[in-house]
Amino acid sequence: MGDLLTKKTSKLLEPDSLVDKLVAAIRDSIIAGDLEAGAHIGIKKIADEYGVSMIPVREALARLLASRLVRAEANRGYFVASKPSRSDFFEFVEARELFETSAVARGFEKATPEHVRKLRKLNEKMRKVAKAGRANMMVEWSNLNAEFHSVLVGMAGNAYLSELYADLSFGNMHFQLVRNYPAEIIGLDLLVAQHEVMIDALENADQSRLLSCLSNHIRNLTKAD
Repeated sequence: MGDLLTKKTSKLLEPDSLVDKLVAAIRDSIIAGDLEAGAHIGIKKIADEYGVSMIPVREALARLLASRLVRAEANRGYFVASKPSRSDFFEFVEARELFETSAVARGFEKATPEHVRKLRKLNEKMRKVAKAGRANMMVEWSNLNAEFHSVLVGMAGNAYLSELYADLSFGNMHFQLVRNYPAEIIGLDLLVAQHEVMIDALENADQSRLLSCLSNHIRNLTKAD
């Protein structure tokens, strides 16, 4: 996990606090496969590695419990959680679709050219990541994809909705998606294309098209074998 704070968080989400950076570093290490399912996560080892106390490491792991990337066992500590079952993932998709489409509908009239610009910029980055096929492709993709959908939810201009989106782990569950499916099954090119349709619909003030495409986009992975 060495140098994760500087390498794998590299300006993708630009986390503000030490705990945020540790969350991103541990999460990305799990997504990259550096920490496999069932692996013990040593708090002191991480603290020593990054030259911090164990307190922010504990806080970071507590946050990751909500995302189900990490699990805790009494008197044994923290472990990398197993990948979600298909039924669990389907339930997540349903919950996320209900939440995200409602938030986007609420924020549709408040959308600005700046929102469109941010979404296009993020989608273009995702297009380049998918095309490059680098070793850490899915880590980069996951961070950008989470940010893309956070911008959509954020259009509502409601801090509570944005916080709920994070607290209910909808953002973090993006990262569970790539634990369950390889890039070829996810179909990154298809997701980029779907993003583009959503951005165009937003720019053209076509709310019904945006919400319909968003629903199909969120349900995309439930169709994978």
